[in-house]
Amino acid sequence: MQMALSGAVDAAYGGLGPVLQLRAQGEPLRIVASMARALAQNLVVQSPIKDAKELRGAVWAVDGIGALSHHMARCIIDALGIGDEEIDWKVLGPPPERIEGLLSGTVDASLIRVEEALALKSDDSNALHILLGFADLKELVPVQPHGVLATTEEFERDHPDTLDQLARGIIIASRRLHQDFDAFLRVYERYVSVSLPSEQIERIWTQERGSGGFAINGEMTEAHWDRQLASFAQLNPELPKLDRETVLATDFVDRALSALDID
Repeated sequence: MQMALSGAVDAAYGGLGPVLQLRAQGEPLRIVASMARALAQNLVVQSPIKDAKELRGAVWAVDGIGALSHHMARCIIDALGIGDEEIDWKVLGPPPERIEGLLSGTVDASLIRVEEALALKSDDSNALHILLGFADLKELVPVQPHGVLATTEEFERDHPDTLDQLARGIIIASRRLHQDFDAFLRVYERYVSVSLPSEQIERIWTQERGSGGFAINGEMTEAHWDRQLASFAQLNPELPKLDRETVLATDFVDRALSALDID
């Protein structure tokens, strides 16, 4: 998002948290489309932690303060009645570094993508276990942070045709992933380094599909974003509150859906 603000890139994909935080601080960022509606992650912990309430005092690895894994983790502990100050947040970076922290025992807990968590669980050389799985997290945190495509007000104003194309592409891709397991499998095999049996990959797809995880319509609806903004405001009371009109550029998804319905 900082690169988008600097003009180094035209648009950027990332967690909705940093976009909302920067916008609340006065930066001219706008969300063009959602690329998901939830997170396909599991909470992996050291073996002594058997109950979610035992997370109080844990060393919890995140990719960055305010980034997606931290945002979701804050939603989890808030739902459990654990205060922010009761967690020792440890910034380690992307999943490989967080997994290394778990394996070395330097951290107690971290959110890890489902396929990576399953690979850790099946490896007898470690004592890690999944404390909260996909379904558990969905029940505990129904309104989950997710990835979005964002740009600046200047690029939105000057390049609407480009953003129209991006919105259409995101929606078409999400629909293919939602509708076709073979398409999902091809993407998995090309871009995911964790090797799993095809039946486990299909279970991941089924969970994602069943939960409405794919943003098949670009997810810019009022109800969804009212919940997201309320959740963000609850977690960040020190920041000015945002409204949908300020942070969402809904025209691109609206036009994409209209064009796709005609086709």
